[in-house]
Amino acid sequence: MSEITTPVTPEPTPYAAVPPTAPKKSALPLWALIVAIVAIVSAIIPGLSFVAWLPAVAATILGIIALVTKAAGRGKAITAVILGPIALLVAIIVSVGTFAAGVSDALPSVDSGTESTVDEPATEEPETVAVGTRENPAAAGSTVVISDNSGEIYEVSFGKANLDATKAIAAENMFNDKADKGFRYILVPVTFTYVGTETGTPWIDVQLEFVSAAGTTHDSSSTYVVAPKPIIDINELYPDASATGNLVLMVPEADIEKGTLAVSTIFSEKYFVAIV
Repeated sequence: MSEITTPVTPEPTPYAAVPPTAPKKSALPLWALIVAIVAIVSAIIPGLSFVAWLPAVAATILGIIALVTKAAGRGKAITAVILGPIALLVAIIVSVGTFAAGVSDALPSVDSGTESTVDEPATEEPETVAVGTRENPAAAGSTVVISDNSGEIYEVSFGKANLDATKAIAAENMFNDKADKGFRYILVPVTFTYVGTETGTPWIDVQLEFVSAAGTTHDSSSTYVVAPKPIIDINELYPDASATGNLVLMVPEADIEKGTLAVSTIFSEKYFVAIV
């Protein structure tokens, strides 16, 4: 008889336990938290609150991505997701308050008291005209300090003016022409003291003019006579040196006493001195 063999069922091989997969390391949760903190800080600062919505939205999105990808640092990601919307809300509140305060400051204030709201005309004080202008010339005989682009260069002093120098001009040179009709020669002694740092020649450096009561200007370029001790005879001056010469001009006779002398350099404004 043949033996009957009973098949042996093999025992199942036990499967090894699979360890849980560790979350992938990622800096995304940390960045989400940092951006959220920046958003909160920006939201509470007036001015920055207007742009705080950018980091607020970015922090929220980064936090959500970190949670979806199961990156390590779940707590940071959740914090970022919470802080992002809060920062957005705070930014809106602060921005609205800042805008409202600015509009309020720009609006005219309204007095709610019992006084009249009609503005009373302000009492205007008369403007003080500076001395040395044509409207308010310095007194006759004044000393004027004039400057150029390097600083002060001359002290100019005016002596007593001879408002009718007809005889003096005629006596100086027999060939001197008479003044034109309606005009008259004047002589003004002028002393120049050089206070600059180099040297100066007064008749080159300083412009002198007579401005009539009518506003016309007259200088030596229109006066062709030989004058006693004219300014043009003054030579070069060194620091602290002084020299005096006569300014001779042919000027209108009308209201001659109301005229002024104007002194200036090429780099300065005119300074006016009364003739008498």
